[in-house]
Amino acid sequence: MEALAAIGVKVVLAGALGFGLRRSGFISAQFADDLGRLLVQVITPFAIVMSASHPYSPSMARSLGTVALIAVPYFGLVILSSWGLSRVLPFTPDTGRAFVNLVTFPNVTFIGIPIITELYGVPGLLCSVVVNLVWTFVFFTFGERNMGAGRFSLLRLVKSPAIVACVLAVVLFFSRVELPSVVAGAMSMMGGAMAPLAMMVVGFGLADSDLGDLFKNPFGYLANGLRLLVWPLLILVVVRLAGLDTLGGEAAVVMFALPCGTMTVLLAAQHKRAYQFSAQTVVQSNALMFVTLPVVFWLIRTWAP
Repeated sequence: MEALAAIGVKVVLAGALGFGLRRSGFISAQFADDLGRLLVQVITPFAIVMSASHPYSPSMARSLGTVALIAVPYFGLVILSSWGLSRVLPFTPDTGRAFVNLVTFPNVTFIGIPIITELYGVPGLLCSVVVNLVWTFVFFTFGERNMGAGRFSLLRLVKSPAIVACVLAVVLFFSRVELPSVVAGAMSMMGGAMAPLAMMVVGFGLADSDLGDLFKNPFGYLANGLRLLVWPLLILVVVRLAGLDTLGGEAAVVMFALPCGTMTVLLAAQHKRAYQFSAQTVVQSNALMFVTLPVVFWLIRTWAP
């Protein structure tokens, strides 16, 4: 419990530091954007491939299977339920589509991978790789089509450094090929910067937002309540009652307790569908995360197997 509390404090402090540096003008908007790209395209892929250095074991393979077992039906259930809500609530068609994507897709790469690594180390990072692969497939099939995109593009997948790193990590792990110690050490050093930088970048984004208007978004609260608390707590109940693998089950709970994915905003902007609603909800989600994520951590440890 003390370890979880310490992680919660780290998350809040790193985010507050980023907020203060950006709000004071010490960090420019261009630097904040460049750092975000560096994190996603360089540092995170290094950390992902580094996870393949974890020795193969039946228990680790079982944990990866548990994560996949949870992730696949999760996306189906969330899509169906959020679509049903969007049909009965007073949404415009565009806002309804955006609502479904916001509830469905957590920020698994940019925020999830750093946090899960901080919590569970390399084994947790491997579990996050599985979630990332499922997330990517659903996003570039259903997510894009939901917002009006055309056919699925395989090229979009293979051009993503994080996805290439995920596939490589899974292949290396199950093939039991060990990276040279020098290479693994270098990747570990690079990947070690992932968690604090990610939280600082979140703080940069909050500093550039009008926090007063941010919390006047009522349907954003609904989307974030489902995204940050309702669904992860339902997963936790299933994990504990079904007696699923502890590492895989807890990793899934944390990965699905993350704020709304920033890619949902990019899609909304690209297809001109409820962009303002999407942007406000994502920023609101990042702010609320500093309250809800420690609560989820506490519940995981309170209801220990």
